[in-house]
Amino acid sequence: MLKYVKILQRGIIFLLLIVMSLILLVSTVNIIMNVVLGAITGPETFFNAQRLQSLFGLFLIILIGIELLDTVKAFLEEEKIHVEVVLLVAMIALARKVIIWDFSEYEVQELYGVAVMLLSLAVSYTLIKGTWVKSALDSWFSSRKKKAGVVEESPLEHRDFDPPKKL
Repeated sequence: MLKYVKILQRGIIFLLLIVMSLILLVSTVNIIMNVVLGAITGPETFFNAQRLQSLFGLFLIILIGIELLDTVKAFLEEEKIHVEVVLLVAMIALARKVIIWDFSEYEVQELYGVAVMLLSLAVSYTLIKGTWVKSALDSWFSSRKKKAGVVEESPLEHRDFDPPKKL
């Protein structure tokens, strides 16, 4: 029974990949046609601030779709979800929201809410990737070693090569 559920799940994911790919292809062609037609018909009226803001919003939606496609593809190949990619998609979506933000329509408190969400996503991404944590711990270990006069590696460092052997 579990085997059939897994086959069904993979089939659904494969169909999602096809549908998302088609949507991204049509959206990309649509945005290219809009830009080309706008440039031909009258660039001075087409490329105003409101239209550019809309085009950038569409562009970011396509980027979000590409990242989602990559997430679904990774799930199909590895059967696990990459949390950092999901966080990046959320950050791109919030960046899109900020880019197309109409300041006359919303109050400043709502912008603060978006800023807090973006900050929390950035902190989460940094913690998950571990770059900040690793550098902070490496710095802490090296300062402790200097105080103690120890000259060995931190436990977080790793070598991708074997040291040369003595002859």
